[in-house]
Amino acid sequence: MDDGMIFVFIILFCFVLPIVFIGIWSSHKKDMAKLNMELGKSELANMQNELAAVKTRLEVLEAIVTDKKYQLDQEITSLGAQDRVN
Repeated sequence: MDDGMIFVFIILFCFVLPIVFIGIWSSHKKDMAKLNMELGKSELANMQNELAAVKTRLEVLEAIVTDKKYQLDQEITSLGAQDRVN
């Protein structure tokens, strides 16, 4: 090998290959950040759906508890418990 060829290999190993590896690494990091962001959006959508379901259940429970029949049943049960105590 002549000196010119050795110089080309030194330049290749010292400058070109590190630049290529840094480019691959940064591209990988960017892709991973994009995937994490998409996953975050998916988790956010799941939490929003779950929150909507919980709100619906809460509305149903509030309707049951504020129903006059439920309150009347509670009052009758309370009066029955007082009668047993006395």
